[in-house]
Amino acid sequence: MWGFSFVAARVVLSILPPLILATVRFCISSLIFAPVIVIGYYRGDSPQRRTLIELTFLGFLSISIYFPLQYIGVQYAGAGISALLVVGLIPILTGMSSAVLLRERYSVQQVLGTVLGLGGVALIVAPGLFLEKVDWLFYAGVLCLMTNAICWALYSTLSRRLMRSTSKPLLTASYVTVLGTLILIPMSVTSEWDAVKYLQGEQWLSVFYLAIGCTCAGYFLWNFSLSTMEAVRVAVWQYLEPLVAFVGEALIFGTVPAATTMVGGTAIIVGALLTNWSGWVQPKHPA
Repeated sequence: MWGFSFVAARVVLSILPPLILATVRFCISSLIFAPVIVIGYYRGDSPQRRTLIELTFLGFLSISIYFPLQYIGVQYAGAGISALLVVGLIPILTGMSSAVLLRERYSVQQVLGTVLGLGGVALIVAPGLFLEKVDWLFYAGVLCLMTNAICWALYSTLSRRLMRSTSKPLLTASYVTVLGTLILIPMSVTSEWDAVKYLQGEQWLSVFYLAIGCTCAGYFLWNFSLSTMEAVRVAVWQYLEPLVAFVGEALIFGTVPAATTMVGGTAIIVGALLTNWSGWVQPKHPA
């Protein structure tokens, strides 16, 4: 689901600005998640004030900031590279944030994996600096994607901590989505909403795929996984996303990745595997 999301976003970004796409997507998703919150409220299953603050911050991290940054990255760097940078960096950064915030072990092997992964990022972005005309928009997109990965790593780690106390993945996903959308709406007030009327059938299909498949189903499955597994172990499974994104981009847009991108991408994935390998083969069960 999330691998094709980068390609679907690129389809829509030919018409909509990144902030508008994020807002439209999550307004639709919130309409689906809102009844879960209402039902929970009438059943007396509402979060306490402190938990509500945490959920609001998670929504801010994973939706209000995360998706505008990601869509800017997709717009300027492409779907495949966006998936590669975000997905490759997330496990590395999740391991680092888990070590700091959750005090999970961070071994020498994981440090080596981090260095290798960051080296892969450098290999992807460095060749463009030696061209006669540097594409600064590409590098702006890369910077947004790296910030994007930091946001998701923090979200995964903090969500994991919250899940230890609540163990309610569907309700958590609902609150995070709706609260994140409520923050996103005022951010997009001054943006170009007129562009929505120019969306064609295939672009609306992509929007609904992003809203229902990637958000409603994807976020629930992600939070469910975080309720039963460590954040680092869950992040490992995202390695399929770049492959799906590159294949989808090649089929729809005819984009073929450069050799340096493939070598750098391999370094990122291997580095991410090294970062998480010890926790993957010898999993620690949550308390």
